[in-house]
Amino acid sequence: MIGMFKTLRQKVRQIASGLVDFTAYDLGSALNMSTKKELRKIRIVVKDLKFKKEIISLRRGFYRYQERPKALNKTAKMWRAIRIKEYFTRQDILKLSGASKSYVANYIKYLVSKGFISHVSGNGFKGKLYCLNDPDTAPLHHPIYRTREIRNECSKSK
Repeated sequence: MIGMFKTLRQKVRQIASGLVDFTAYDLGSALNMSTKKELRKIRIVVKDLKFKKEIISLRRGFYRYQERPKALNKTAKMWRAIRIKEYFTRQDILKLSGASKSYVANYIKYLVSKGFISHVSGNGFKGKLYCLNDPDTAPLHHPIYRTREIRNECSKSK
């Protein structure tokens, strides 16, 4: 029974993404389902997709499919904040990305070592000012950052 709902959900999602505005009856006619019991199953799937914000309700009984963008990970959020601000402190990135203090510190060390950013002035977590080197040529997607590589580099330098 669950497998049936899963395949029905996939079918509803596929048909809804092709329609501009639709009703449960539109989905039912596209799926060749017209009985009350079948339409009830479609409404259950639509209600679930509404809860997941894949379908929005325009008014009672009328819907629109809205594909949700994937959430950014912490590293991507930090890189986006760095690209937008150009001049920043670790505290700025901490607030904008929601990452932990140590993760921000390690990511900034990594970016400095790879030459993406440079230290401008100040000392301490809140006071150090960094800038993005060459913002026009900086990549849109964040540089690949692997914590294991950073740990290995740090242990070798000690």
